[in-house]
Amino acid sequence: MIKKIFFLTLLALTLQASTILDNKISNLIGEFDYIKHKNLINYIFKDKQSYIIGENIDYIKVIKKLQSNGLLNLSLDRPKDVYIKFNTNHDPVKSLKILKDTLKSLGFYYYFTKTLKYDKENLNWEIKLKTEAAIDPLILANELYKQNCRVADIKREGDNKWEYSIDTTFSSLNNSIQITVDEKKYLRKPLKPYLLNIKGDASSITIVSKILNSWFPKVVFYDKSLNILKIIKEDKVHGKLVLEVPQNTKYIKIDDLYTLINIKRGLSIIIKE
Repeated sequence: MIKKIFFLTLLALTLQASTILDNKISNLIGEFDYIKHKNLINYIFKDKQSYIIGENIDYIKVIKKLQSNGLLNLSLDRPKDVYIKFNTNHDPVKSLKILKDTLKSLGFYYYFTKTLKYDKENLNWEIKLKTEAAIDPLILANELYKQNCRVADIKREGDNKWEYSIDTTFSSLNNSIQITVDEKKYLRKPLKPYLLNIKGDASSITIVSKILNSWFPKVVFYDKSLNILKIIKEDKVHGKLVLEVPQNTKYIKIDDLYTLINIKRGLSIIIKE
């Protein structure tokens, strides 16, 4: 009896996984191509349970398999407006930065924000961009994974509408500079403002500008969710600046009030407990 119950439970889970995966593949590649290539899809996804994580699709694995078999077409017949909606479930301010940084890393600098809504936990951001091909969901998912974000769901509507639900519960900023308390670090010529990721409880930060710089300090302190705790702006040149670090500081952005050229020779920093 126990063996029979176990077998029926396993069969039910297998059928459920099969239905979930089939529906998602159909949505990603389109119903016409799904029907056209049904035999190939059944063959390459014969172990359907291995493409499911809990109740969710393993999108990186699924999309990689579709692309390697030429089943996911992202190109458009001409440049079109493509609409992409991102939904995240944690730290909306930090999530928005991660999404923007990810788009930049993929070469998408110019887009129009259609909607932007967020509360304490969730972010809903929809953008429009003109392109000859949709954003590659595999590359996007891999870039987000580098920042501890997981694509939980993808919905596609035709050639030009995509919706991504992203789990950002354990997100991190992989482009930040990690520094521990009592560590001294030299920061080279910046291409963008420095963003420090503080390891430990810091009480003060000392920033020394290199000789021949003309640094007009702008320093922003953030908590772990990237909420601003304090902003320091100085409208005169500084060679050295010692600042108290607000409680709960996780990130510190160091910038110049006017232009990064003013600190092109770099800075030295040390953080004290």
